[in-house]
Amino acid sequence: MSEVKMGTNYVREIAENFRKAAADCKYPDIKGKLVALAGEMELHAGKLFFKTQKGTEDMSALAAKHASFAAKLAACADEASAQSYATPILTEISAILEHVKTMKVRMT
Repeated sequence: MSEVKMGTNYVREIAENFRKAAADCKYPDIKGKLVALAGEMELHAGKLFFKTQKGTEDMSALAAKHASFAAKLAACADEASAQSYATPILTEISAILEHVKTMKVRMT
C-alpha cells in the first residue's frame, strides 16, 4: 500500500532541505535565515492548513519547485548571488507561514 503524503510531510521535507542547505552555506546571514525558517516551518507543520487539500497541493508544488535549492545555493559564486537567489524563495515561504499563523478556522 502506498503512503499518501500530506502537506505536513512536504513542509517537513522543505525544512529538511533548508537545513541541508544551511549546513553547506558559507554565508552566515543566509545560513541564519535558513535555520530560523526551517525551525518555524517545523513548528507550524501540524497546523490545519497543511492537512487540507489546498495546503497539500501548495506544499507539494513548493517541495518540487525547491527540491534542488541546496545545490543551487551552493553553486552561487558569491554572497550577493546567493542572497539574490535565496531571498525570493525565503520571502515566499515566510508569506505562507504568516498566512498559516494568522488564518482563522471556521467549522461549518
